[in-house]
Amino acid sequence: MKRLLRKEADPYPASGRGYAHVCPDCGLPLTLHDLRDGDQAYWCHACNKGHRAGDPPLEALKPLPQAG
Repeated sequence: MKRLLRKEADPYPASGRGYAHVCPDCGLPLTLHDLRDGDQAYWCHACNKGHRAGDPPLEALKPLPQAG
């Protein structure tokens, strides 16, 4: 993820555990794909949109319900 150079709190969680990657537009789960340059990206097949795994929009991280 991007590192902020400002002295603000990082809006992203420290870990992706406990979060589902969903499409910011339609809310459907995203699939993870390997890219030709060796990076990974999440892709929404319904919207034909995606983002690199290391640079997700905040709306793409949805907290999972707690198991209990």
